[in-house]
Amino acid sequence: MIRKIAKILMIIAVVIVSFVCIVLLFLNFWPGIGKVPDKKAKEEYARRTEYFYDGSFHNQKDVPVMSVEQDVKSDRLKPKGQIPVIKSEHVDQGQTGKLYVTWLGHSSILVQMGEKNILIDPVFSKYSSPVGFTGVKRFSEVPIKTEDFPDIDILLLSHDHYDHLDYKTIKKIDEKVSTYVVPLGVESYLKGWGIDESKIKNMAWYEELNFGDLVVTATPAKHYTGRNPFKRNVAWWCGYHLKDPYHTVYYSGDGGYCDNFEEIHEKLPPIDLALMECGQYGKGWPNIHMFPEETVTAVKELDAKWFIPVHWGAYSICYNSWDDSVVRSSVEAENKGVCQATPKIGERVDYDDIASYTEHWWEGIE
Repeated sequence: MIRKIAKILMIIAVVIVSFVCIVLLFLNFWPGIGKVPDKKAKEEYARRTEYFYDGSFHNQKDVPVMSVEQDVKSDRLKPKGQIPVIKSEHVDQGQTGKLYVTWLGHSSILVQMGEKNILIDPVFSKYSSPVGFTGVKRFSEVPIKTEDFPDIDILLLSHDHYDHLDYKTIKKIDEKVSTYVVPLGVESYLKGWGIDESKIKNMAWYEELNFGDLVVTATPAKHYTGRNPFKRNVAWWCGYHLKDPYHTVYYSGDGGYCDNFEEIHEKLPPIDLALMECGQYGKGWPNIHMFPEETVTAVKELDAKWFIPVHWGAYSICYNSWDDSVVRSSVEAENKGVCQATPKIGERVDYDDIASYTEHWWEGIE
C-alpha cells in the first residue's frame, strides 16, 4: 500500500514538474511574448531616467496595481450583434496643413498630420493574447486590412501590454513602417521579433524626436507593464505629444488619473486634439486606468480643444458593459463643457470639421 501511494505521489510530482517546465519554456521562448532587455540596455535606461532602478521602471509615485475590491461583471461585455464599422480598402493621402484621425478600435489609431502617416498601438488580431487562438476576443471588425494601409512614417507604441503591442500585427505591417518610436525597453521586443534595429527609436519621458517639421515628445503616464508575469516593468510606458506647424495632437496611452496632465499642459504646447484612454477601468485596478469621469477631468487639465475617447470598442478586458465608458464620458463632457468627438470605428475625422463627428451611434445597440 505504501509503495502504491509513493508511486502515485511520484507520478503527480513528475506531472507538476513537467507542467512548470512547459510554462517556463513558453514564457521564455514563445515569440509572441518577446525578449526582455539585457544588462547593457538596463544600464542605458538608468542613465536616461531616474525612474529606472532596482532593475525595473517605476511611476513618479509608486502605487499598487491591483485592489481587492472588484466590479460586478456586466451581462453586456460585448454587443449582441456587430457594431457599425466603416471599412476602407484605400486611405487617402494627407495634405499639408490638415489633420485627419481614424480610430481603428480600442487604442489603435491612424493619425495623418500633413503628409505624415502615424499609426498608434496597432492591434488587429482576432485575440488580444500571446497566442493567436485564444484570449480576449475582438468583437468589432477591423476597418482597414493590413495590406490596405498606406506607408507608415511613424509607428508609435505606448507600452508592451497585449492590447497595445501585438506580435502578429507588427510582423504583418513591418514592411510598411519607416520608423518605430517606443518607450525605453519596448525596443527589446521588436528586436527579438526581427525588426531592423535601425528603424527603432526609444524614448524616456520628455525626450523629443524630430521628423522634419513634426516634433514627437514622450509624455509621462501612471501605469505598469509586463508580457511575462515573472518579468514586470522591464519596459516603460508613456503617452505622446505630436506637433507640426499647424496642429498638436496628444495621445494618453494607458494610465491612471494623476498630476501628469497638468504637468504636460504646463510643459508642452497647447493641444488641439487629445486621444484619451477611456475604457477597461474598474475598482480592481483604480490606479492604472482612468474612469470616464477622470478622463474628462484630465482633458480639462490638458486644456485640449477636443478629445476622442479610445481604449474601447474592440476588446472587453474589464467587467464594464462594452459602451459604458462612452456613455459616461458623454454625460461628464456635457456637464463640464468639454468638447468630445465620437466617430465610428474606421470613420476618417477631418479636424477642420470635427464638430460634425458627435453622433451617439452606440445608442440602441444591445
